[in-house]
Amino acid sequence: MMSRDIKDIKKDILDKFRAIGGEEDDMLPEEWLKQEYLPILSSFERKDFEKAIRQLAAQGVLKYEKGTVPKLQLTEKGANLIH
Repeated sequence: MMSRDIKDIKKDILDKFRAIGGEEDDMLPEEWLKQEYLPILSSFERKDFEKAIRQLAAQGVLKYEKGTVPKLQLTEKGANLIH
């Protein structure tokens, strides 16, 4: 499998929000992150995951809280972007 870069990871996150019909203030399912997504990332990709969510937050697309599994919340701008 090809390795993911920051751009791919951002797309994965936004695609998942799109798949669940994400609206403003919706959270990305922690179970999906913990059980399906994060386990497939290499240690390099995990660092890029951190950068990707920081960039999305800086762009105002989502808010996040750090944690073992980060809590990712869609903003109004993010909801507009994915629809």
